[in-house]
Amino acid sequence: MNISEDIVTKVFSEIDFEEILDYLIQEIKAKNYLITRVSNIDNIHDRPILKSSSSLKFKYYKIVEFCNLESCSQLISSNLLAGVFMPVRFIVYQPLGKKQIFISFLSPISFARLFNSKEMMSIAKNIENDMYDVLEEIDF
Repeated sequence: MNISEDIVTKVFSEIDFEEILDYLIQEIKAKNYLITRVSNIDNIHDRPILKSSSSLKFKYYKIVEFCNLESCSQLISSNLLAGVFMPVRFIVYQPLGKKQIFISFLSPISFARLFNSKEMMSIAKNIENDMYDVLEEIDF
């Protein structure tokens, strides 16, 4: 895998973080995906167990996990190990002191390449197209 090629990032500005997160979730659901979890990592620097002088500074950081049960079933049927890459996810974050909000995802096609399966590649292309569509729908 190549990070610069396999991680897709889109930058948004002139919008509130919670508003863009809500739009993202709505668009994921509109594509017939189920939101399985939204992890809130916003307060990581406030936790007493973190004792490092991390250079990671962010105001907001969410991980939005989602799946389509039919696609999941097809992927697992093509290779039982495919489940290690599920559910797919977007990360939504805003660096501290920045107005821009970033949404990123790891390309499902890059996962499928690991398995060298035409069936898996076909499903991954559909999922990736949906993910690009979601990003386009929230771009205004």
